[in-house]
Amino acid sequence: MDRKRSLRFDLRRLLAFPLLRAAGKRESPSPSENELLFELSGENPGNLLFGRFDADAVRDRLSRAGILEGLARRGYPDPLLRLECEDPADQRIHLFAGQDSRERLLLEARLELCRFRLRKSVGPFAEGDSFRMLTIHWLGLSDPDRPFSAVRPRLPGQQRPGLGLLPQSLALLKELGRELSIDGVLDVPDHFHTALFYSRAFRFLEPESEGRFLAVARDLKGVPLALASEAVEMGCLVDTATAEPIPWEPAEQVMPVRGALRRFFPSPEYRRLRDRAFSALRVSVDWDLYRSRIAQRGAAGKYP
Repeated sequence: MDRKRSLRFDLRRLLAFPLLRAAGKRESPSPSENELLFELSGENPGNLLFGRFDADAVRDRLSRAGILEGLARRGYPDPLLRLECEDPADQRIHLFAGQDSRERLLLEARLELCRFRLRKSVGPFAEGDSFRMLTIHWLGLSDPDRPFSAVRPRLPGQQRPGLGLLPQSLALLKELGRELSIDGVLDVPDHFHTALFYSRAFRFLEPESEGRFLAVARDLKGVPLALASEAVEMGCLVDTATAEPIPWEPAEQVMPVRGALRRFFPSPEYRRLRDRAFSALRVSVDWDLYRSRIAQRGAAGKYP
């Protein structure tokens, strides 16, 4: 009896496998044995990205997304590619400038293909509803040969200046996502500037969070980005109506790819709740508090 129950469970899991449901479509070939192993058991003996893409396939998609051309224009032709994909929860893509070392790192992506379950109801979705997501645990782009400057100041969390290739990197993830039959690409930005960069293609899953973020972006528009992001990170943002501090609260940002998620963000309900939160909030930076916290930290800060 236990064997029969186990067999039924395995069959249900197999039949629910999204790549099998997508098979037969022109853009979705039938899954390989490696993909089935990766998705159903977590095994990845070939070190393939998501059990599907070998190094040549990844390089091809990097090229199609414009990343390799962008790197060549910046003086980094033919970067070295390394995949680390043994752990299904930590699929890594690395590009290096000639030498496989952290000092020569150009791009690092740490990704996971997983089920994301809602902790509470959002719009038409109920608590516990789930989506197949390509989750970004880390996406770093760095220029190893150029220093920070007044034109390219250090942003919170940065070790080196960026490369200006985020749109191409997001295009890569979206294209991979389409091939993997996902509902969306998911990120939880830990800095204000990260959310701002991602907002070109992503929306916060909760419309109220999107509205509050847009209100902050509106009211800090005249502040240099490095300074604004540092002030937000240090807890110096205040509600102008109440003078209460507004902490930066990480939340899910999503780039929808298909289905109900793609329909949700442009829906009247999402826009109504977003716009209400946007109109209700006005913020400013408490510069006295900022200077005080910079002094406590013993740093010069970015305040002129």
